[in-house]
Amino acid sequence: MSEILDTGSWLAAAIFVFIVSVAFYTSVNSKLQTAYRVPTFAEFYQPNYEATDEDSRAAEIEYKNAEAAYRTALDERQTIPLVGDNFYNFFSFEPSRFYQPILSLSIFYVPAAILLMCVFGGVGSFGLVLRRDYGALAVCSLTAWAAAHLPFAIAGIFLYSAEVSSLVYFAMWLASSIAFGALMVFAVRTVFGANYGTAILVVCCAWLALSLGMYIFRYVSPWLFSPFLLVFAVMYFGGALKGEVRGFGDAFRQKQNFKRFLANATVNPKDADAHVQLALIYLQRRQETKALEHLNKAVAIDRNEIDANYELGKLARARGDLQAALDYFAVVVGQNDKHALSEIWREIGATYLEANMLAEAREALEKFVERRPVDAEGLYYSGKVFKAQGDADKARAQFEQAVEAAQNSPDYRRRQLKHWSKLARKEI
Repeated sequence: MSEILDTGSWLAAAIFVFIVSVAFYTSVNSKLQTAYRVPTFAEFYQPNYEATDEDSRAAEIEYKNAEAAYRTALDERQTIPLVGDNFYNFFSFEPSRFYQPILSLSIFYVPAAILLMCVFGGVGSFGLVLRRDYGALAVCSLTAWAAAHLPFAIAGIFLYSAEVSSLVYFAMWLASSIAFGALMVFAVRTVFGANYGTAILVVCCAWLALSLGMYIFRYVSPWLFSPFLLVFAVMYFGGALKGEVRGFGDAFRQKQNFKRFLANATVNPKDADAHVQLALIYLQRRQETKALEHLNKAVAIDRNEIDANYELGKLARARGDLQAALDYFAVVVGQNDKHALSEIWREIGATYLEANMLAEAREALEKFVERRPVDAEGLYYSGKVFKAQGDADKARAQFEQAVEAAQNSPDYRRRQLKHWSKLARKEI
């Protein structure tokens, strides 16, 4: 997913999805439609009122015979395993709708996933995040869909002429959907830096947008599939429109260009900052191994690079190497004890707390809380220190302040601080 963000193209991904969807729908979906299709009464009852009086005895017998044949067909037909016809409330096997994946993903699924990330992940306001990250998530989503369905489309083509149970094709359809969901978890983590819990929740809820698209396309798909609107979509998503109207792809290309610029800057053997900036990008994408590689290169160039030492300290603390974390933090404090809005002291205090060095942790956290008295995370750590020292009253006061600080934060911050508020509530 990280490589897709750096080198991907919406147009190339859309073409990839279209080719795979044609193959998948004409092989797997067509077999499933034949096996599980729900017959209609009109297939059995097609009266010719020019030859037969509709009120005649013959017309009545024809109707009853058609009704009996229709009910027999309903009773004898195969149904979807486990869920039966309830399946069709959310999904469809119609092979003629091979164009639907690209439109559903672009128009419904991606915006829905972004909205859910704003709600559950606290990444910012929907309008801002949509403009900023639509292009990135769209390319990842389209590529994920094509990659998940491609193996089963190929298998469906090879098995098309063979006598294969419909359950095999249904298993292929189900496996491709699960594979798409799994890939989307990694896409959401990479684009937004979400944790696994949030990413899985978003992916599990966002699929409803695909069902919404299915219902809408029953009425408006001819318009959306018109050549004019397809050309407009390519221009808009590709960023070809300039001036006041700019494509979502512009923000995506700007990120790609920035990453390329940083990568080129790392060629300079004395440019430590370029490595730090690349590391921050990888950290946002949850790629700690690559981030660590660039941070180590930065400190190799400049041992006192403040941002590199700060991030290396946090990574060392996360993996339990507390002494290394303190060593990195010491380099930061030696240069600027207000680094990162004084959050360096919160990190030092939390590290000492994990090392059970309570006196040092208390000193560091008191300094941080004095400077940042409404930081929920710092207040929570401070409360943990007081609790460990046996000062229950001060601990409770700190936990209550942490909850209050989280509640009084702006909406986007409140969602980010929900974790610390929840932890503090448990301690009260």
